[in-house]
Amino acid sequence: MFKSKRSGLVRRLWRSRLVTESDGRTGLEEDLASTAHAFLKRLKDRSLDALVKAVETKGGVPGECVAVPRTELRLGGHHVSPQYLLCRLFRWSDLPLSARLKALCHCQSFGSGDGAKVCCNPYHYSRLCGPESPPPPYSQSRSDEHKLLGKFGENDTGTSIGSSTYGGHRSHWCSVAYWEQRTRVGRLYPAYEPSLNIFYDLPQGTGLCLGQLHANIRSKIGFGIVLSREADGVWVYNRSQHPVFVHSPTLDLPSARGLSVRRVMPGFSLKVFDYECSSWMTEHGVKPETQEGPWDPHSIRISFAKGWGPCYSRQFITSCPCWLEVLLNTHR
Repeated sequence: MFKSKRSGLVRRLWRSRLVTESDGRTGLEEDLASTAHAFLKRLKDRSLDALVKAVETKGGVPGECVAVPRTELRLGGHHVSPQYLLCRLFRWSDLPLSARLKALCHCQSFGSGDGAKVCCNPYHYSRLCGPESPPPPYSQSRSDEHKLLGKFGENDTGTSIGSSTYGGHRSHWCSVAYWEQRTRVGRLYPAYEPSLNIFYDLPQGTGLCLGQLHANIRSKIGFGIVLSREADGVWVYNRSQHPVFVHSPTLDLPSARGLSVRRVMPGFSLKVFDYECSSWMTEHGVKPETQEGPWDPHSIRISFAKGWGPCYSRQFITSCPCWLEVLLNTHR
């Protein structure tokens, strides 16, 4: 009975893979299928069950961590990690061997680069958006990192991981406002935990549910995004089926003459607010040249599916159908 259940789980996973028998596969894809099939057969039933839930719901139910020994698997003439193998098989068929994968903050592999085990659940990872500009002027040497982490760890800066206490009360690290063009919908939503799901329809989802939308907008949000506060800054992970567009003061180079709106494709993560950059800008009194009038140095704007700015037909985010304003808490 146990063998039958195990075989059934492997078959369900195999039906969900991106490389199919009719694809006219290359030699590398043949090796991928062969290596992955042998790898899956070694997993325990609980691990297979977690993978089935994650893969069949396309991350709607991320599932538990699937811990396996940290090892390298042979793929053609290369060696790859277990997480690369399953991400290539179930999420991104075009994933290059050089791709950088980032463990999401709820995964046991987050922040543990040298543990004996690693999670290989493909929906516990994102791809990293590549840099679009040279290193900024505020880049510091490795020897300064401990000083920065110490500075950012003070409660009154509002930049330590998780919620802090202020005036004897538990403090939120950000507030989120939801907008439809120029109209704000609903109240400000405070975030106390290090990560926040923001979505329309997410199975078993907890967080900020944008359930007051019109049907034509709803499909553009879907599983939405994960907003997370990490040691180096605030990150956005796009778990929806459409791109999201983001802007924050730390994405603009000080000398930039155009608004820097970055596109984050499905499955990708981007650091949208950099603590080091923000500290440098405050210390040097830097304000981007593109900003006129009142300027909030601790706000992030995120639009679902539609971009804005010099490269788009919409010049202002207030022309976008649905967007978020994330107000970082510096005890305003």
